[in-house]
Amino acid sequence: MNIRPPSASPSFSPPGHTGTPSVVIRLGCWIAAIASLAALSIIISISVADLSSGEARAINMAGSLRMHSYAIQSTVGLDEGQSHAPRLDQALAEFERRYTHPDLLKAVPPAETHPVREAYREIGTEWREHYRPAVLRCGPDAGARRALQGDTARIVTRIDRLVALVEEGLETKLQWLRLVQGVSLLLLLVLGAIAVLQLKRHVLRPLGELLASARIVQRGNFDVRVPRREPDELGQLGEAFNFMVEDLSRIYGELENRVQEKTEALARSNRSLQLLYRTTHALSEKAVTRDTLLQVLTDVEALIGLRAGALCLGRSGLTVNTGQPGDASRLQALCESGCVGCGDDDIPLTSVLVGHAGPGERSLSVPLFDGTRNHGAMLLLQADAEPLEAWQLELLQAVGRHIGSALAALHRNEERHRLALLDERSVIARELHDSLAQSLSYLKIQVTRLQSLLGRNPPPERVNEVVQELRDGLSEAYRQLRELLTTFRLRIDGRGLPAAIEETVQEFRRRTGLEIGLDNRLSSLDMPPDREIHVLQIIREALSNIERHAHAAQVRIALENLADGTIQVIIDDNGVGFDQQATPIHRYGIVIMRDRAQSLKGELQVRPRPEGGTRVELVFPGQSGSLPTSGPAPSPTHTPASGSTS
Repeated sequence: MNIRPPSASPSFSPPGHTGTPSVVIRLGCWIAAIASLAALSIIISISVADLSSGEARAINMAGSLRMHSYAIQSTVGLDEGQSHAPRLDQALAEFERRYTHPDLLKAVPPAETHPVREAYREIGTEWREHYRPAVLRCGPDAGARRALQGDTARIVTRIDRLVALVEEGLETKLQWLRLVQGVSLLLLLVLGAIAVLQLKRHVLRPLGELLASARIVQRGNFDVRVPRREPDELGQLGEAFNFMVEDLSRIYGELENRVQEKTEALARSNRSLQLLYRTTHALSEKAVTRDTLLQVLTDVEALIGLRAGALCLGRSGLTVNTGQPGDASRLQALCESGCVGCGDDDIPLTSVLVGHAGPGERSLSVPLFDGTRNHGAMLLLQADAEPLEAWQLELLQAVGRHIGSALAALHRNEERHRLALLDERSVIARELHDSLAQSLSYLKIQVTRLQSLLGRNPPPERVNEVVQELRDGLSEAYRQLRELLTTFRLRIDGRGLPAAIEETVQEFRRRTGLEIGLDNRLSSLDMPPDREIHVLQIIREALSNIERHAHAAQVRIALENLADGTIQVIIDDNGVGFDQQATPIHRYGIVIMRDRAQSLKGELQVRPRPEGGTRVELVFPGQSGSLPTSGPAPSPTHTPASGSTS
């Protein structure tokens, strides 16, 4: 197969009228020629066969004339006494009928000079002029019969000559038939061979080249081309194939370039995502410190290909820089001289710092923007003055937003911690005021009474009574101090609020001997630690009040999620209860619980139970502040009421 380089491939154009006959027309002509020759040979053969069949019948008919001649002779030779005239007339009539029979006449040519025609005419002349009259004159004597035998021999000789001439003509026709069939067969073989050669040259060879080229293209080689041929159908197909291969080569080249570009883009995206992941992980899993920010800045420089960088945190005054000492000092001075956008909320995009880079350098300022405010800037120094690509700028802005969000989250956590600390200090102050301060005031009053009594020389029992009240007050104050210390030291570990409530229940079981049942139907919660502390402190305060004032034997604690998205905590006891109209003596504990409920944005109710005892009910919104989503009910944590330690 002839393979040409791509430069020699023709350009494809739509097929038009050309002087070269098409493959279909050429093949049609050859097939028509073969069919015509075969039809001609068949027609000639049929014609010769038909003529041969007629001459065979003529030969038979002529041979029957010879037989009837002998029959006439034998009829004349019968005995004289027999009546043979009718039979003789019948034999003569039968001879004449056979002589003029159409089968015999068909074999006689119309030309007068034809030997067959002359032989046929001689038989007729002999019959009419000699033989028939001789038969009719023949008598019974032997001489007449011998003369008739000579006449019979003459007419039979003429009949034999006619038969021989007809047989000779038939043999000539058969020889011509054999010659025509031989020539036709030879011509058919020649035409068939030429047609096969033409088919191989104009059809099979181009198709083979197309098939071989298609297989090469199938293996991914687009340099193959089929050779240029005559502009017939297969030639135009080859032109179209070459055009298609060129187009495929161009398309595949473009696809390979696009795949390469996409691969490079995916690799860049992968590196960018890895950088963003490391940045997010470092800023979320660890404390935002100088080392954390330095690691993030180093990763950015390594990926973008920067020479040096600095993080200028304008509001905090912190500066983190990398690079050579000279570059670091320049960036440090730039941060200290104004930070170029540090803390300016009106600069949300990356900008080029004109006039702050040396020859052949380029400096950029990326704001640390969290969406609402700017926390500083990331100053970067390029080793060349080429502008960064779009993906690099987007990556720098994304890193700047991550750092800004981390700094904003750090500020929010610090603010939340300060608020929680202030809130807790306020609660502690109220608890000190409502518990220990009141006990100390009570002790102060008792000391004043004791001083007054000692000045009047009272009876010893009066003094002992005041001393006993002082001792009881000190014991109560000491107990309250221990409660406050326990409250201040209270922590919730990584196991969460349910485990802390369970430990509190176990603690009060051991200390008081109460049968405390816990029915925790809360789904998994994710509350801030300060809210968990408030819930746990309310439960502890309620149990402490039951221990001191309720004189109860059984306590039940139930926690569950309500349909409206709120959380309900119920502490029931079977103690003595209280008169809702009267002021309970331990009201300061209720005030503390209600203060904590307000911190939870909830509501606390303390009321007597109809069956006896007291109910403390806390209802506060859940973390999401909305109705819980539908789904399988959480498995409740249920601890049956028991006075033993589990």
